[in-house]
Amino acid sequence: MFRTTLLASAVALGLAAGTAAAETSPAETGKDSTTLGAVLVTGSNIKRSDTAGPNPVQVLSREQIELSGKSTLTDVLRSLSANAGNSYDEQYTGSFAAGSASIGLRGLSPKNTLVLVNGYRVSNFGFALNTQDTFVDLNALPISAVDRIEVLKDGASAVYGSDAIAGVVNIILRRNFQGVEVGGGLGTATQGGLNERKANLLAGFGDVDRDGWNVLFGLDVLKRDRLDADERAFTRSGDFRDKPGGRLAGWNTSGGNWLSDPRAPQPFSSCPDGSQLRPYSDFGSTLPGQACAFNAQPYKTLQPGAERLQASLSATYRFNDSVEAFADILYAHNKADQIFSAPLTVGPGLRAYDATSGTLVDIPAVLPVGNPYNPGTTPLPFETSLFALGPRLKDNTQVFYRALAGVRGTTERWDWELAALSSESAQREYVDNFVNRYAFQQALADGSLNIVDPSQTPQALEALRLQTKRPGWYRLSQASFKASTQLWNLPAGSIGFAWGAEVRRESLDARTSEQVLSGTELRPAINVVNGEREVSAAYAEFSIPLHRTLELQLAGRGDHYDDFGNAFSPKVALRWQPLDSLLLRGSFSRGFRAPSLPEIAPGQTISYGSVVDPYDPLQPGGSRGVTNVRTGNPDLKAERSRNYNLGAVWSPDADTSIGLDWYRIEQDNLVQPDNAQFIVNNPELFPGRVQRDAQGRIQFITNQYANQGELKTSGLDLEASRRFRTDRWGSFTVAGSWTHLLDYKQPLVAGQAAYDGAGNNRLGALPSSRGTTSLTWNAGDWTSSLSLQYISGYDQRVATTTSNPGLDSRVKSYQQLDLYVAYEGIANTTLSLSVLNLADKDPPFDPAGGANGFDITQYNLRGQFVSLGARYRF
Repeated sequence: MFRTTLLASAVALGLAAGTAAAETSPAETGKDSTTLGAVLVTGSNIKRSDTAGPNPVQVLSREQIELSGKSTLTDVLRSLSANAGNSYDEQYTGSFAAGSASIGLRGLSPKNTLVLVNGYRVSNFGFALNTQDTFVDLNALPISAVDRIEVLKDGASAVYGSDAIAGVVNIILRRNFQGVEVGGGLGTATQGGLNERKANLLAGFGDVDRDGWNVLFGLDVLKRDRLDADERAFTRSGDFRDKPGGRLAGWNTSGGNWLSDPRAPQPFSSCPDGSQLRPYSDFGSTLPGQACAFNAQPYKTLQPGAERLQASLSATYRFNDSVEAFADILYAHNKADQIFSAPLTVGPGLRAYDATSGTLVDIPAVLPVGNPYNPGTTPLPFETSLFALGPRLKDNTQVFYRALAGVRGTTERWDWELAALSSESAQREYVDNFVNRYAFQQALADGSLNIVDPSQTPQALEALRLQTKRPGWYRLSQASFKASTQLWNLPAGSIGFAWGAEVRRESLDARTSEQVLSGTELRPAINVVNGEREVSAAYAEFSIPLHRTLELQLAGRGDHYDDFGNAFSPKVALRWQPLDSLLLRGSFSRGFRAPSLPEIAPGQTISYGSVVDPYDPLQPGGSRGVTNVRTGNPDLKAERSRNYNLGAVWSPDADTSIGLDWYRIEQDNLVQPDNAQFIVNNPELFPGRVQRDAQGRIQFITNQYANQGELKTSGLDLEASRRFRTDRWGSFTVAGSWTHLLDYKQPLVAGQAAYDGAGNNRLGALPSSRGTTSLTWNAGDWTSSLSLQYISGYDQRVATTTSNPGLDSRVKSYQQLDLYVAYEGIANTTLSLSVLNLADKDPPFDPAGGANGFDITQYNLRGQFVSLGARYRF
């Protein structure tokens, strides 16, 4: 109550002061009523003439984006050094949110990073990442219309509310552009696959300053072929035993085996096509004999195929010198196709959904007595993969939009802006070659399916084939008002003041298919969430010049959520410039993240993941697929944070800048399930949470979201640039951006001691250091850039020497060179060549990556990628 009253008092004081200040004319003060060239910088609602304020903001210009040689915003943003880990792009093909991409600053996962476009929110993706993280899909946002990207690397809940604990990514689109610009490009990976075609159009008409209006249309079209694991030598064989600690991680032993004695499986007399006899010892198992095993890599997609259409339309109309209307529409229609997995394995642990109990029920894979393929007098258990059905396929379609409209203006003392928006991300996920549970049971009962060679019984085989559709959408609507002014004049300058209010409604409806709910689909994955919330907020901010060299920023925001309650987020920051060349800054703020709708809304999730199981009887220490069962928790509290930042920027001349920032984030009430790997490693601490089958292999791990524990992380950011000018050879610019992670501590399970995940992969791969250094050369009509991306090695804390004999204790570091060259010697034309991964380096081997052999949050297996581009401006 005190905090709400304090915020209301601040707003009232600012309004009263602004009214009083309006009674003093500019002539009486001897100063202009507006500051020329003042702009808003991400992290503040008060305009300023200098972009280097009290907050650490990294700015990526349109030129820098082009020099990166990258085709999508996803690749640009995920290469930021602050994107430390625990976020994913479309390589995560096993995700509920397949085909999407996210960014998570400071390694805190995407739900802690707020993504804005032109300073306003956009809808989250329609399916949750890892069943609980709501996030903005970067693949839905265009690149050709981007003017710059501002990355606030500090907590910003005092300004923007929830989701900004780790920082804010604000994508700012071009405005007041005149002319027509068309472009296109072709690209391919030199190792094969990933053929890429892209085209873009940018057309702007009218000049706001001259004509009083402007309309700008942008269009990006991209088509990229799929990359599968059998298209890369690194993953093709599925056999990593030539690498330290490597195993046959890409292979599966369930090609076709009889399980009369689960501890001594017997292979089919003739292994099904697509499998072969291999001794269990090849897989590190103590089981005797051989198995019909197969290489699953031909059934694995590394990078989905993509078809993307992204459009933007913005308009500005100036009524007079003090009022203008603005609007923008963002639209995307994206498709992604992939091989989801190998043909379904039917055997122990086969389950289907039971709507009555809301749980999974066992579906025995047993040939009954009398079945023509069971010559014995007792039921005959088996396991086999249904190769004749073909690989399981998945296609995702996303339709995204955001429509924003508003009016902004100025009075004698105030700048103000009123806006409303609506945004939605709708998904449709289609899967093929899954298996019909009732047809499977019937085929076993009546003997119509030859389980050893299903292709010999085509009618029964075809009856098994199942196609399903899973829909989902996230919707956002918002109305907001904000205003800013200059209050009293102090000896060092005027006090800046801003205030605002907003109301917001969010809803998530993530469904599953009818076939799953009816119990028809075998081995279903379920993430059913249906929730909505309403949010109202008010905020205020002061910029106080304490001295001509010292500025104080005070900000506070109060949010009310109708599902969990209230949150108040204050911030205090100082900016001190003792010398023209030196800026010092520091801040402290409180932040919060409201529980996501998947975490707090009623619902159930049944998902499949993998753990390293040291007690597996077939492959002790091998990666084992498991079923995770989770439920939402309506009693969750908001996560709260304390953010600290200290920094300095030194610019001895116009061509040199060096910035160093230290950050620390402390999060309380973390919303998460218990760590599955820790549960498996310590079964005595979690009786009943791990369920195993008759063979002793893991089947279920049960979990629930809860507020548990605390996370503390800190690190250093270093940014530097230096331009060298020559009369004869043009100009050279050396620039770099690096992040060093000092610590990343949180308990694996509530009640346990905090574990430091910095520099290892226990809490996700979190290398201690990462960064990019570039050398850019501008000479006449030529521009070229050579950049080096560096990711330090990290300690191996998931795989062990027991599970992976010969294991290296550390995953190696990685360096990647990228080259970009552009020529502008033809009128109105730019020709470009980009070579990403110039040396064609593979990622470092990490056995914890399973069948990938590397960590997909840090690396990819595209290899060297060459693209040619052209752009013409009319």
